[in-house]
Amino acid sequence: MIDASFSRQKQQEDRAVVRGRRLRVLAVALAVMLIGLGCAMVWGFGARSVAALPSSADAAGSAPAREQVSNELLETAKGLQVTQQQAVDQLQVVQDQLAAQKAETKKLSEQIAAVTEKLDALQQSVASIPTPPVASSLPVPKSRH
Repeated sequence: MIDASFSRQKQQEDRAVVRGRRLRVLAVALAVMLIGLGCAMVWGFGARSVAALPSSADAAGSAPAREQVSNELLETAKGLQVTQQQAVDQLQVVQDQLAAQKAETKKLSEQIAAVTEKLDALQQSVASIPTPPVASSLPVPKSRH
């Protein structure tokens, strides 16, 4: 009986650990994807802007084009910063959830330990009760007709 409760407790703890790992993996994967997307945007934008830059022969009349490219780079950098902040915020939420889950698991584990102690004490008290003597066969009175 006690082994079964310990087994259930262990299974619950294992499930909580697995859930925590899944959340961490999900958060890291999300952060990597967002960072990769941001890098791909910068890389792709950078390749287009290098091709769009005028040659040195056309440099005299290309001040507006440079300003446009500069503005686009600024917007891309701002977008990456926003994306990065969102990833950080999401990671913080996952970490908070994990901390709450750990606290809940610890609380449940303590409650299970307390119940197990009470059950052990109850089993010991029941075991210490003396068994009543076995009654000998009493003669059954015959009924009068």
